[in-house]
Formats: sequence, C-alpha cells, structure tokens
Amino acid sequence: MRRSPPLLLALAVGLGCSSLTATDGGVIALEVPVPNPATIETGDTLRLTARALNASGDPVDIPVTWLTADTTITLGQSTGLVTGRTPGTARVQAALGSLTSSLLTITIVARPDTLVLASDSSLAVAADQPASPALTVRVESTMPAVPVPGVAVVFTVVEPVFADPALRTVELSGGVLTDTLTTGEDGQTLSTVNRVAGVVTPDSVLVEVRALRTTGDTVPGSGQRFKVRFPI
Repeated sequence: MRRSPPLLLALAVGLGCSSLTATDGGVIALEVPVPNPATIETGDTLRLTARALNASGDPVDIPVTWLTADTTITLGQSTGLVTGRTPGTARVQAALGSLTSSLLTITIVARPDTLVLASDSSLAVAADQPASPALTVRVESTMPAVPVPGVAVVFTVVEPVFADPALRTVELSGGVLTDTLTTGEDGQTLSTVNRVAGVVTPDSVLVEVRALRTTGDTVPGSGQRFKVRFPI
C-alpha cells in the first residue's frame, strides 16, 4: 500500500483539509488564519485570507474561492470580503477545486448606533441613603431596530476632580471613579454614585457615560452626563 509523506498527513490533519490529492499547482492544504476578533457589526466588513500549501509546507501563489451557506453575511467569493447583514453567526471556508479548508465561524452583532439615558439625568440622594438611584443607560441599534447587548459602557466621575483617587469623597458602585460595564440582553446597564464613609460628601457629582463599539470607536450619544445631587 502506498503511504503519504508524514508532512503531507500532518498538514491535512492539522488544517482540516478534505483531501490529500494534490490540485493544480501541487496544493494539498488550505490554511485560513482566524481573525482576532472574529466578530463584526452589521454593516461592517472583515477581509479573510488563505494560504495554499504544497506537500513541503511551502505557500503556493494561487487564488481560492470563498464559500458560505449562511445569510447573516454577504461574502465576496473571490475576495474573501465579509459584510455583516444580520446578527447571528456565519460559517465560511476557502476552497480550491475539491480541496476545502476547515470551517471558520464569524459572529455578527447588531451595530450600536446610539447611547441614550434610560433614567433621569438629574438625580437626588436622600440624606439617609448611602447611594444614588440607578444611573441607567441603553444602547440601541437602528439596523435592525433592537437593543444591543454586550456593549462596553464607561461611567466616569468627572466632577469633582480628585487629584488623588484615594482621597475621593464619592465613588461609583464598583468602588472606583471610572467603571466599565457591559449591556445586558435588554441593551441596558447601570451604576450608582455612592457616599464614602467618614468624609464630607460634595453638593453634586457629574458622571459622564461613553459606549464603545467593537472597533474601539465611541457610539453616538456618548459624552452625556448624569448630575447627582446630595441635598444637605
């Protein structure tokens, strides 16, 4: 019985190829690097790449075709350009003749289009209460019109300014002056402003909120502020 070379077998197993038969150009494996992150928002794009390898493990300059059966994305068959259409997942693979790569899973999330304050922007803390009412925000998408879970929202105490955080007289619910939280399935997250025991509380506190996209860009509506008053 004819045996395949060890390197050829290793490539086939390690890269999940469907055949050990060499294609035109001597290609026996297709390698598709996993993007980091393998997540895009609706309307955004991600370009995939593939390397064709011969039996020696050397790259071969030859074009591949990109395949998917999922409708959550559009996919350029010759370019590997993925565009998010609807939230969900999509499986993609490269092909060269009868040779295919392992399936690559891409996650598509709703694009966070706006940050809104879901509770009053002006709040008062009763004299006998240790913390303010909830400072609640919501992140929404317009494509489609749904709340967006899993979005990072940054709450920051911007006034008063504490040159030394250890000397702060108020703090957020996480025990800090800046706290990053994540929206839930309803697209909302919240924090509170808490008194620090044993010190005099300021008359008022301003808390700024920002939401971040997967690209690191800020979501429109970021920069809004809550004003929390501590009546005497």
